[in-house]
Amino acid sequence: MSRTGTAALVALLGIAALTSCSSDNSDSPAQESDKPITKQLAQGEISQALPGTGEVISGWESYKGKRVTSEGTYCTASGASAAPKGWVRGGSAWFTYNGSTDNMMDVAVCLYDTAENSKSAYAAWRGKEADKEQKLKETVGEESVLVADPGASEDTFYAFSRSGNVNIRVKIEGTGGDSTGAQDVLATTLKRLQQVQDGERPTATAAEQAKK
Repeated sequence: MSRTGTAALVALLGIAALTSCSSDNSDSPAQESDKPITKQLAQGEISQALPGTGEVISGWESYKGKRVTSEGTYCTASGASAAPKGWVRGGSAWFTYNGSTDNMMDVAVCLYDTAENSKSAYAAWRGKEADKEQKLKETVGEESVLVADPGASEDTFYAFSRSGNVNIRVKIEGTGGDSTGAQDVLATTLKRLQQVQDGERPTATAAEQAKK
């Protein structure tokens, strides 16, 4: 092959390599990170992140406002007598469906001093009924799970998520056990926490989540 032909071949191979790299990058765009919660959120920031009426599923209305979690035992397995290791603070928001307390939803956020402590508390909070656990339609945070009819409670769903040093639980009782709604509210709550951590006003809603 002539010197001119060799140079042309090298140039052609170089263009092909660049095109291949460009194609790989365009086909595999950088995914948005999970943005784990790592900040030691203040009590007001937790309350701000908790959803209210109009930010959860249609038909659910806030019940007696948002609450400060004063006892860490609220953030662990039922019947526990001590707060989980590393528990710092928490908050919750309760909702009724169409004004009836026969149908209740509880959204709870629990903050820990380290991700290691939130991870062990998450394992205890979700319970040991592995046969009742289901995968969520989409992972929320670093780990998440849905527990159906825990403790033989019919029409009850718990949706759990852990992100960094925060654990979230959405509990729905009644309305036939709305597992899809529980998952949407779980993802919405995490998104709102991420927005607060980033210094933004929390605007995420379950309606937006349901469209995804």
